[in-house]
Amino acid sequence: MRRISISISVALGALLALAAVFWWLWPATSSELIRDDAALMSADQRARVAEYHDYLLKDHDIDYRVVTANGLGDINRSAVAHFEELAETIRSESGRALLLIVDADQDVLRLEIGYALEGVFPDAFAAYVEHRQMVPFFERGRVADGILATTELVITRAQRAADNAGFEGEAWIVGSGGGGATTAARLGAGARAAPEDAQQASAEAGRTPSATLQVYFDAMAARNDDPGLDIYTEATRRMLNDWVMTPAQMDNVARIYRRCPAEALRYSDDGRYAVVRYPPGERACAPFFFERVDDSWALDLTMMQRAIRFGRTNAWRFDLDAEHPYMFAFDDWRFDRHGFPKAAN
Repeated sequence: MRRISISISVALGALLALAAVFWWLWPATSSELIRDDAALMSADQRARVAEYHDYLLKDHDIDYRVVTANGLGDINRSAVAHFEELAETIRSESGRALLLIVDADQDVLRLEIGYALEGVFPDAFAAYVEHRQMVPFFERGRVADGILATTELVITRAQRAADNAGFEGEAWIVGSGGGGATTAARLGAGARAAPEDAQQASAEAGRTPSATLQVYFDAMAARNDDPGLDIYTEATRRMLNDWVMTPAQMDNVARIYRRCPAEALRYSDDGRYAVVRYPPGERACAPFFFERVDDSWALDLTMMQRAIRFGRTNAWRFDLDAEHPYMFAFDDWRFDRHGFPKAAN
């Protein structure tokens, strides 16, 4: 069995109980969690990743660290050496450790998983998040975003493991598109063009919001990342032109919403806008916003981006200060001060 194997952060060994308590009381600084010797992230980005990884520790007892460097030589041996070195400052009480190591000179990355997590994050998961979530961000020079996006998948898998959920139904089980925990990072290489003979299914907007939403889910299941699809508003198409839509993100949308029971459609009084929403208890299932365009309904992802945020547990909430024309659909709900929805009145 491989010594370790997954994505995003460096980690851990075993500390004395007193030291563990100290780490829990005093969050680590970004320099302790993120060692960015290759300068792939700004100070603000390092702090943001460190903050997210602090939450991962507090919520799931997973100590996840990141090392970037230049000219490490054999990255597999280097990853093991870094892992053993950093194990001296382990913060996880149960020894649950993750390490991401990136060699910018060699343009490779390796994701390592500690012994205590091998049953939660198998090799196939590690390969999947590398190829299908992290690298698409790295290609565009967005290293911090790629790490954070991958951490979201780590949290989702950790949540399912805590609920004793098996691997069935998870996209990475089918195939990762590449094996192993070491892969080309493609730092700043730019997004890869689709093969000339590649054809993506057309996706026409429906005559109802529900019909358009089903087309969207079908597009996500097919990993259709075309920003010009008819199902999007014009503003959404412009936004998606600069968007990173990874295969893992599309897989996740298709998987999560497959189990979400939608409530009745809600329309604005003027018939221009509509919302598909889900019960407040479905915390992973955010509402969808639609705008009427001629005789069909288009998905308005721009307003969703403006209004909806996801917390550290991947639960959605509203940005209560954001302006958008869709609050009519929630007049029977209440929200706490953080914007999390509560049961309908």
